[in-house]
Amino acid sequence: MVSIRVYCAIVVMFSVWLSGCVGNRAIEAPTEYLSPAGWQDPKSFLTHDSYAAYAAAVTDEVARFRIPFNPEQQALEATLASPVELPLGEACQGKSAGIAILVHGLADTAFSLRDIGLVLAEICYRSRVVLLPGHGTRSGDLLTTRVSDWQKTLNYLIDQAVGESDIVVVGGFSLGGVLTLDAALRRPDDIDGVIGISPAYYLSSERLVKWTPWVAPFMRWVDRGLADDPLRYEAMPTRAVAETWKAMQQMHRSMNQHGPVRMPWMLTHSIDDAVIVPEQNETLWRSQAMHPGSRLVRFVSDSPSGNAGSTDVHQENPDDERELSLPGNSEEGRVLALTHLAIHQSPDNPHYGVRGRYRNCGRGMPRDPAEVTLCEESDEVWYGLWSTEREAGRPMAFSTFNPSFDQLAEQIRQFATQILMTEKRQ
Repeated sequence: MVSIRVYCAIVVMFSVWLSGCVGNRAIEAPTEYLSPAGWQDPKSFLTHDSYAAYAAAVTDEVARFRIPFNPEQQALEATLASPVELPLGEACQGKSAGIAILVHGLADTAFSLRDIGLVLAEICYRSRVVLLPGHGTRSGDLLTTRVSDWQKTLNYLIDQAVGESDIVVVGGFSLGGVLTLDAALRRPDDIDGVIGISPAYYLSSERLVKWTPWVAPFMRWVDRGLADDPLRYEAMPTRAVAETWKAMQQMHRSMNQHGPVRMPWMLTHSIDDAVIVPEQNETLWRSQAMHPGSRLVRFVSDSPSGNAGSTDVHQENPDDERELSLPGNSEEGRVLALTHLAIHQSPDNPHYGVRGRYRNCGRGMPRDPAEVTLCEESDEVWYGLWSTEREAGRPMAFSTFNPSFDQLAEQIRQFATQILMTEKRQ
């Protein structure tokens, strides 16, 4: 047990961190955003015989309880946030070769993995992009959501897929990468491959995040800010961070109990990612990825090619042909570095891409208002991290797309095609 004195010290330490993160938040979300309303019975969505029926039920929940960013686009926002099975590529002639289950990250929606899903659909996977309980509606719904709700949803969808196909691949972004690797370790006979996209196997803020299960009962919110992106939460309950930490801990216990990973395992992330710890992710992959078909694809902003249009691939580790480095910057695309939210989005993405509806200029963050305005109004924006050194007067936005996405897509196609070519499960 933690003593009262130690517990109070933890709360104070966490409060200082919290004030540093959100102390300059311009607009706080209204009370209705911060109150739970939907997702009060997540298990009720896990009773359907088909993915289509599950997706329809979840979409109805989103439509009922979502607070729209733009009321005039309420129906579109709900559709984009909700789960979907993407259409197969034209060459598939209506026949699928396998099923891919794709899981988004904390505070995200199903839309975030549509670009990756389309890559897999091109090679005839039925790409099922899911929505985790507590997401897509309002931030307050994460107050009552637990890691067990996320795990039960994923296992239910894996059960469905195993009953329909001989080949099942799971993949996830950030929190979704943790949940899918954990499932793959626990269910090696059912899952044929796993893809981790900027997975939160380790967090840069772990020193403080690990205390969130203790702090959550007394400090309900890490962030109460009003979102500027209709497809992501901004306000964040402490409980949701605590449940993410629990998911990470359970994944590492599964690795200790069931590892190493003997199925093909693909890991991809940006070395510039400030949310996760890329070096530790790679150490875990090198020690646990046993299958010769496993792949590690990293994005490096100072890659020798330095050009997203280049087809050259830099070999970071000459001792392992499974490792590749791709450029994480592009002078032509005005991208200086790739953030946690960028590598899985195409420059052509209608929301996060170069000409997308959304640009992250840092409104509501502790950023100079003049820089925010310059970013929002300029036609020549550069993209990178908030910490990226920038020239005076040059408009900067947080990168939300990957100029090397086509190269990543090719690596995913090769990885997933290889799985299809292996012997089907007996």
